Amino acid sequence: MGETDLIEEHDDSAAEDDRSVLGPDERDRDLLDGTWEQKYYSGNNRSRDWNTIGIGIALMLLMGMILPTVLIALR
Repeated sequence: MGETDLIEEHDDSAAEDDRSVLGPDERDRDLLDGTWEQKYYSGNNRSRDWNTIGIGIALMLLMGMILPTVLIALR
């Protein structure tokens, strides 16, 4: 009984204070000053998508194993 009383008496006022701040913070600064758009549309933003590269290499290896088997079976 004692533990449930403590849980019921606990209020989430600290959590409500965090949610009530609706203004921009330091994470939004690049969105407000336009540096995000400047970097994105400049054409110098080159990033590699390593997941896509890995999938491409895996598909090439898979086809390298399957294609010779299919060609020998169809011969």
